[in-house]
Amino acid sequence: MVVDRHAEVDPRVGWISFPKLGKGGVLTEAFRASAGGDADLVAFVDADGATPPAELLRLVAAIEEGADGAIASRRHPAALAVGPKPWTRQLTSSGFAFGIRRLFSVPFADTQCGAKVVRADLVRRVAPLLSARDFLFDVDLLHTSRRLGYQVVEVPTVWIDQAGSRVHPVRDAVRMLGSSLSLWLHHRMIPIDGDRRDVVQTRRPARRAVVRPVPSRRARRGAEPAEPTNRETNGARP
Repeated sequence: MVVDRHAEVDPRVGWISFPKLGKGGVLTEAFRASAGGDADLVAFVDADGATPPAELLRLVAAIEEGADGAIASRRHPAALAVGPKPWTRQLTSSGFAFGIRRLFSVPFADTQCGAKVVRADLVRRVAPLLSARDFLFDVDLLHTSRRLGYQVVEVPTVWIDQAGSRVHPVRDAVRMLGSSLSLWLHHRMIPIDGDRRDVVQTRRPARRAVVRPVPSRRARRGAEPAEPTNRETNGARP
């Protein structure tokens, strides 16, 4: 494996397997594992090579300039998209981007490009609040980050279309619509309000109740002090 070859020369490299969690579930768990160490930044990029790895350096540069997160954008005016793209995919992509901006009030033209870099402290704050386990993970991440006051910027990128895409225009459009409405409803029912400085507190375990035996009536009588008699009160007669 590619990762194993790199791990032989760099002990910082490793891989973790999260089967059957979906894209969002895998990324959420990977975020938590990555932010638990001493890393300053956490990044991810699609494995198909559509976004060249060198483009991550642009995202890192945007964070070094003060942003909390940076996402690559194929729809930015300065972006460069290489390769043909069927009109059906263009229509689906444009409609999805428009719907996401309207539903979640986010300013991003391209939430789904598979290259993003964020600060580790953002991950530690945001990851426990994410609920999306499918391809809406990116939207959940960006919407939650903005609600908490983090600054995320959109950076133009080079994107090379890869052959063999399994995206189905009609079927996936229906799935995207259903997942978007489900995530929107989740955020409506459980809105996220706060500040980036807030600390996610874990719930303290409930204290175990102590059950004390109730003494019997006879035991209570034995414990009650006896009433003093006249002889004990007045003393002995002469």
